[in-house]
Amino acid sequence: MSAYIRIEDLHKSFKNKNEKTEVLKGIDLSINKGEIYGIVGFSGAGKSTLVRCINRLEEPDKGRIFIGDTEMTALSKKELTKRRRKIGMIFQQFNLFDSMTVFQNIAYPLTLEKVSKNEIEQRVDKLLELVGLSDKKHAYPGSLSGGQKQRVGIARALANEPDVLLSDEATSALDPQSTLAILDLLAQINDELGVTIIMITHELEAAKRICGKIAVLENGVITEKGNTRDIFLDPKSSTGKIFLEVYREFRQEHTYSGGGGI
Repeated sequence: MSAYIRIEDLHKSFKNKNEKTEVLKGIDLSINKGEIYGIVGFSGAGKSTLVRCINRLEEPDKGRIFIGDTEMTALSKKELTKRRRKIGMIFQQFNLFDSMTVFQNIAYPLTLEKVSKNEIEQRVDKLLELVGLSDKKHAYPGSLSGGQKQRVGIARALANEPDVLLSDEATSALDPQSTLAILDLLAQINDELGVTIIMITHELEAAKRICGKIAVLENGVITEKGNTRDIFLDPKSSTGKIFLEVYREFRQEHTYSGGGGI
């Protein structure tokens, strides 16, 4: 199977006054269509920068990114704007409009595209049903729990019927029960809609629950990648071993438990 998303020799740095910090140092990654692929690592590893380079919210310094037959890094601004409509993004802090209802938040990307009111109504109602919030259609974000807010964020990310969904620490602000519910929802979306999902997380429990493959990122370098179960059972890199040890210590102290028997 040929890769649907290909990242080749990706570099990204940031300048702060006279200092230059290299955040991504030659990333190579291949992700198949329809996969849920996890990118894990500790804070500061470069995970969020990597995922933001995929849709060019951050501009890479060097390297190429392909989604299907499209080279994202070669698109003009106009072409990029059009392609981004098919790349949904879920954020850690939800990024909802407090002055808009749940319906209006989900409909927002569609109103920008001047979709007809009838089509917007039908599509949003379908998404509300998918994420289990049909009864919250006219509610405002302030009345919702964290998990419900993230469900709205997911529905909004799906409004333009994307083929790729980027999840940037989508469960980090949630309690364990809500985290599991959101992970199961993402797995359901992947199964029913066939959307390719890239999940950025520092929570190995989350990656273990729904990701078929993962890549371990440390200081801008992928130290290990492969099947999730293989890496959990026998991590090869020092980063993977440290990460797994921290994960095991966490599980001894908490009752939060995902699926699987690893």
